Amino acid sequence: MRGVRARRAAALGASAVSGLALALLATGCGTARPGMVVEIVPAELPADAADRASKGKGQEPPARLIVAQGDLVDHRVSPDGADSPLVSVDRPECRELAFAAAGFLPTGRTGWAKASVVAVPVPLPQDATERQKRAAAQDAASSTVTVVTLGSYAGDTAGRHFAEVRAAGQACTDGYSATANGETVKVTRVVPHAVHGGDEAVGYTVEAEQDGEHHATELVVVRKGGTLANFVAGRTSGAAELAAPVVEAQLLKLG
Repeated sequence: MRGVRARRAAALGASAVSGLALALLATGCGTARPGMVVEIVPAELPADAADRASKGKGQEPPARLIVAQGDLVDHRVSPDGADSPLVSVDRPECRELAFAAAGFLPTGRTGWAKASVVAVPVPLPQDATERQKRAAAQDAASSTVTVVTLGSYAGDTAGRHFAEVRAAGQACTDGYSATANGETVKVTRVVPHAVHGGDEAVGYTVEAEQDGEHHATELVVVRKGGTLANFVAGRTSGAAELAAPVVEAQLLKLG
């Protein structure tokens, strides 16, 4: 993998993200354009590598491939052994998208792993003002968390699951309601990103409302052979921006 190039396509509106929204990682805001465009350039593979990977053979288990501390500069990586909550939706055709937005990979996995990544704040200068200190404290308290989930699948199962996410994204641009742990958010719109990487990739900005507040999160799903990589960005306030270095580091490890 040669890398990831990211640029801001448009600024997202800032608003607080509720505890449920972070749990679901399925939040959005009323922006007219997606907030992040991520271009992931795949490396050339040996002639038989794609065929072997597509059959789910010869792959490292996700626990060895998940991004870890040391793979990223100026980021804190925390392994996460807890699976994401199951999400129910009012529109069955939106289920796989809701799962992905919650960081949940479909069942049938032969293995899976998960990690949370947060950028380390830049230290303040010694002569920082009180205003700068307060702003830094607020930023630290609402840092964007990028949750990475890997799942490996046998045969062509990963390809089928990826196709279901893509179909859900196309069918559910006008939104859906998602419920987990007794809490519900209303997704008002799903906006596609321009994303390229792995064998195939899709990306979305998921826009939602809860308790009268508007929220935004970024979602990218990449298939690399028989492995699905799910990236979701969320934060407790402000705009959630998918961390391009996290995507790059993870896809580098996938090969």
